[in-house]
Amino acid sequence: MQKRFIFIILLFSFIFAKAQKKHEIRAVWLTTNYALDWPSRPFDSPAGIARQKNELEQILDKLEAENYNMVFIQTRLRGDVIYHSAIEPMATVLRKGEQNFGDYDPLAFAIEACHLRGLECHAWFVTYPLGTIGKNGRVAKQLMKKKNMVKIHEGEYYLDPGEPATSTYLLGLIKEIVRNYDIDGFHFDYLRYPEKAKSFPDQSTFKKFGADKKLNSWRRDNINKFVYSAYDTIKYIKPWVQVSSSVLGKYQYIPASPKAGWTAYEEVHQDPVDWLRKGKHDFIVPMMYYTDDLFFPFIHNWIDQSHGRFVVPGIGLYRLDLNEGNWESKVIMDQIAYSRENNTQGNAFYRAKYLADNFKGIQDKIFSQFYEHKSLLPALTWLDNIAPAALQEISAIAQDSVLRLSWENADLEEVLYYNVYRSQKYPVDIGDPANIIFTGIRATEIYCRIDLRQEIGFHYVVTSNDRYHNESSVSRNVYFCTGDFEK
Repeated sequence: MQKRFIFIILLFSFIFAKAQKKHEIRAVWLTTNYALDWPSRPFDSPAGIARQKNELEQILDKLEAENYNMVFIQTRLRGDVIYHSAIEPMATVLRKGEQNFGDYDPLAFAIEACHLRGLECHAWFVTYPLGTIGKNGRVAKQLMKKKNMVKIHEGEYYLDPGEPATSTYLLGLIKEIVRNYDIDGFHFDYLRYPEKAKSFPDQSTFKKFGADKKLNSWRRDNINKFVYSAYDTIKYIKPWVQVSSSVLGKYQYIPASPKAGWTAYEEVHQDPVDWLRKGKHDFIVPMMYYTDDLFFPFIHNWIDQSHGRFVVPGIGLYRLDLNEGNWESKVIMDQIAYSRENNTQGNAFYRAKYLADNFKGIQDKIFSQFYEHKSLLPALTWLDNIAPAALQEISAIAQDSVLRLSWENADLEEVLYYNVYRSQKYPVDIGDPANIIFTGIRATEIYCRIDLRQEIGFHYVVTSNDRYHNESSVSRNVYFCTGDFEK
């Protein structure tokens, strides 16, 4: 098993950040379409594979260091994917040509790399779009020859949500990913009709399958029925895999924002509230890439209709860009603060490159004001609410300038991951996020760099989480002191 070394210098800290939450989703969209975040270029040799791996590891290292805990990696782009599929081709942004060069599978590598760093890895799945005419659409052209599943709309290929064969096709891809990969979640995108949906050319489909329904209601039903099937399929295969979607940031027109523009329910026939109410989603991520009365009132609108599931507002870091709005970083900071103050379950950030590049200093600001300490993921109590058994014994052994903390798995029949806390005070307060030093550890040991020159002692305890994020009670305490009186 690969050892993971975390560099922790055991020093006092007199920096007091704003109150932080112990349980919070801190997610990042990592975009592969057009290689916006990763990779810089497709591989066509073993050296190219090594370069791709290194680039991804550098991104994930930064996310780990800045205390994020969830990655949405774009797994299906536009009818192409980032893994070895029996259904769709590998995306050309990942691989040039058809040669595999060994057993490299970008999705499998990304999952392993995330887990090694205590990050959850969710497969981000673009649902209905298949690409732009003239640039891509290889799968769309193949499907157009076989079945009436694909429509051309506004210069793009789009799977027809009203055609039953579309759902069958998509469920095949979902099963392939969930069965073959150790993902923590399945994250849908474009789970809706396209922009300018009024002109979407599905008249023949509606005539065939619409019965006596009105067009808009029929379209919403098409999306909803697919969501129900997808959720049930995923949970049947792996009940712990979380199901979420990035949805339009505004659900419906509301009095507080009479000029809301396009909305999910009215404009693109997307009804996330129905999914939450019927228990067919674990959380939603509204893409709230707006300001002022197009952001703040809609936070409340989503929370009020969450039906006990999670709402994780999506924050548009790309809007800091000169060509995308040229926002001041204060806009982003205010949106994160408002999300917290109103008890959402966290935030998701679009997209990874703006964090990795610290664009306009935004990552430094987020870290110092909100993410200075690590955070655990909130428990999915509607799926399972039974915490794992507590660990009994942990050991701390120094080897030169490295401290090895180890423990035994409390339940050999259940997949667990672990959290490590430390404090100079006894007992260790695991409710204080300042005491968290590691989360999401998939092994039963961790290595810390320590400063043997300084005489300082800490108490350590470990807890375990199941895959539903239920946390056990604490292990027995172990104390370790450095310096001349190392013990």
